[in-house]
Amino acid sequence: MRPVFAGVRKVIRIGERSVGITIPKEWLSILGIDLGSSVEIALGPGYLLVKPLSTAYARKMQAIKIKHDDPEVLSRLIIASYIEGFDTVVVEDGKDIARVAFQKTSMRLPGAIALEGPTYRIKISVDEFNTDLNDVINSMKSILLMMFDLIIDYFGSGDKHKLEEILRLDDDLDRLHFLGIRTIKRTAFRDPSQAIDSSIVIKSLEHIGDTLDRASNTLIKIAGDTIISKDICRSIFKDIFSKVSSYISKAINALTSQNLALSMKVLIGREELAKEIMSSVTPCLDAPGVLGLVHEAIVAVYEAAEIAEVATNRVLLSIGKTEPVVVPKPETAEEFHEESEETQ
Repeated sequence: MRPVFAGVRKVIRIGERSVGITIPKEWLSILGIDLGSSVEIALGPGYLLVKPLSTAYARKMQAIKIKHDDPEVLSRLIIASYIEGFDTVVVEDGKDIARVAFQKTSMRLPGAIALEGPTYRIKISVDEFNTDLNDVINSMKSILLMMFDLIIDYFGSGDKHKLEEILRLDDDLDRLHFLGIRTIKRTAFRDPSQAIDSSIVIKSLEHIGDTLDRASNTLIKIAGDTIISKDICRSIFKDIFSKVSSYISKAINALTSQNLALSMKVLIGREELAKEIMSSVTPCLDAPGVLGLVHEAIVAVYEAAEIAEVATNRVLLSIGKTEPVVVPKPETAEEFHEESEETQ
């Protein structure tokens, strides 16, 4: 349900030691509570959060009607409706077009099923309130590292099937991305600051997946050409994507472990890694697709740095004013890459 603004309320005295505010009576039925019900109260940075103890209350189902004669545009509208948290998407007119549009998106939208009837409806059954965003992020990390392993293996073997598997895994990544963003939209009221951070992380992980998707498509198009035929180029790109994979893993680990030292290492190492990627491909500049692959690797690095930024912000918020923040000193790129595998 979208937030409802009820105007400005005054804080009133209740007894000798307490104060309170009033809410509209009709909100009680919407929240599934009544007089005497218990609620949870939390104090955030600059706001007060009040919510029912149970999030299993019956929510108001939301529907949206969409229409377009282009299946590609219609599929994007279906995805947008899913992300925005609608429970039912009604496609007006053009059932054949609706079927084609839904087929393009159905495998990427968890909990979405098509219902035939007088109108073409898409029912979305997802329990966002019990979806753990940390689980979503960790699952996205696992898929990304599998994608990196595949492209690294490809530069060693030249096996085109590795690239095709990357494209399939990117669809799995999209599913988690859409689920994560929908969950954030529906539950952001719990902790707005945390929701913003999670949104940045999930979008960055999805963008990293897109870089591997585009890199794989580039390699498929030029398969058998000079990047694959030159041993030195295969070795260079294998090393590049290995280092990018390690960098991304460290960024996510810094986030999940709230490790300030590790997040700073990631941020400090960003520019040097990008420069290293650019300088290492000099022997392969005459090969088709090289600049495209370099671009994707560097974009992945900068997206990982966004995750490290979020990790840093979270640590600072958790520390608050209770203790001084100790920032680790900059280190060389070589020291960064030699860090123990314990952070992988």
